[in-house]
Amino acid sequence: MGSEKAVRISGRSENTDILYAIEATCRSLEIPELKSVQSSLPAHRRLCLHICGFGLPSEQLESTIRTLVDHGRITKAAALALAHDEPKQALVALRSGSTPAHRELSLALAGFVKGITDETWNETITDIAISLTDPYARAILALVRNGSWHDVLSETSLPLQYRVGVAVMYLPDPELTEYISALTSECIQSGDIEGVPLTGLSERAVPLLQNYVLKYHDLQTAVLAISHTSPRYFPSPLVDIWRTEYRSLLNTYRLFIHRVRFDTGATKLSAPPHGGKPALAPPAKQVSLQCNNCNQSFDRNPAHTSAAAPSLPSSSTAGSIFADHKSGTVCPKCGKHMPRCVVCMFWLGMPDPHTKGGAYANAQAMDRSRELARSGEKGKGEKGRDLMKEFITVCRGCWHMAHAGHAEEWFRGNRECPVPGCECRCMEVDVRAGG
Repeated sequence: MGSEKAVRISGRSENTDILYAIEATCRSLEIPELKSVQSSLPAHRRLCLHICGFGLPSEQLESTIRTLVDHGRITKAAALALAHDEPKQALVALRSGSTPAHRELSLALAGFVKGITDETWNETITDIAISLTDPYARAILALVRNGSWHDVLSETSLPLQYRVGVAVMYLPDPELTEYISALTSECIQSGDIEGVPLTGLSERAVPLLQNYVLKYHDLQTAVLAISHTSPRYFPSPLVDIWRTEYRSLLNTYRLFIHRVRFDTGATKLSAPPHGGKPALAPPAKQVSLQCNNCNQSFDRNPAHTSAAAPSLPSSSTAGSIFADHKSGTVCPKCGKHMPRCVVCMFWLGMPDPHTKGGAYANAQAMDRSRELARSGEKGKGEKGRDLMKEFITVCRGCWHMAHAGHAEEWFRGNRECPVPGCECRCMEVDVRAGG
């Protein structure tokens, strides 16, 4: 209805495009015109009523009331009919009930329609209200007692959605502004998550969700909701803490796949609306290969070399972790090879696809694979090259290394490490580490 009272009362929209969009939305949804109260921004009210489930066309209202009655929601059906100024439909819904409370409510509503408002009437309504706990029944009695919608809004046991719908339907602009403002503050202080539509998933929702978490210890709901807007539209240190704690909680329960899904989803949601770099940085590097000779990382960035590292003689491979395309990976700092595969005893590593020789070797292997696939000979003689089998595998128990393909072949029929004298059961170590 506008972020400031002056905007709401004067009827001036902060953004004309938004006003046109709201009016177009009302037309496309076929939301009826507002007749219950005069407003400077009727289109805004109509859309708000639609969100609250109010302002329904006649046919849709009748259908909704019938559905509620069929499901035993008698008092809710009657309260919805009264909110749309349809007392006859409310009476029909109440008379379809079978309990004494439904009959008492129908008699009270019938008296209200006839205009009975004497002292005896008020005492009777008060006596009936004492024995009722259903919020919609109490709302009906609050209305028929004095005919004031303010009494209905004071019935705090009603769902917030219904109260907001009644307020938007019947309160004048100034009163609506004050009521929504007070109700929003109340929701924030009490941690009432129903108040999120009032705050939006904005910075005002953060204290509301904080009080909700403190009250119900439901961190997941708060994190998943606010991740749609923070840090995409606004940064929040508190939300960052929630996100870290939620990731830790998922890891504690070994819900690693769920944590990865959350990480990827939150990162995508943190990207700017019209494209750009996500606000959430990707996780830090988790694996680093280190040279056994100089104890330096295989990182090719020369700025990450310590002063104690031996210098690499100038050659065509300086600054690269690859030598020629026939050899394995070498240290870019000292030029020494990686360890040998414990199965084939060749150097570990694979040709660099960004070098001329490595690209040529890879292209030849791929061409040979396609030829074998076309001729149907694959599997009978030479097999196509699988680059994944040339990757490095490391046992987290004994730290011996092998080509992935050789390790896979060895452990098909063996349980212990292929290194003579090493009794490590590498496969079992990996199973324990992976959960």
